[in-house]
Amino acid sequence: MKVLILDQLSQLFLTHQDQWTDNPREAKDFAFTAHARAVAKGLELKCFQILFYFPDINYRIVVCDSQGESSIAKV
Repeated sequence: MKVLILDQLSQLFLTHQDQWTDNPREAKDFAFTAHARAVAKGLELKCFQILFYFPDINYRIVVCDSQGESSIAKV
């Protein structure tokens, strides 16, 4: 399982060195949701989601978003 940041406006995932990709397998694993949220806020992203991503089954779960909601919603 990976913890990812998704920019909801571009639908891209953050990778290493502040690059972006549409492939969640290439996205940076932030390991902890609190760390991912701090990074997203530090980048001043307006609309983002923090996701749990399971690459072996290509499955995503939204953990929280830029509004602060922690709504474990399946994507």
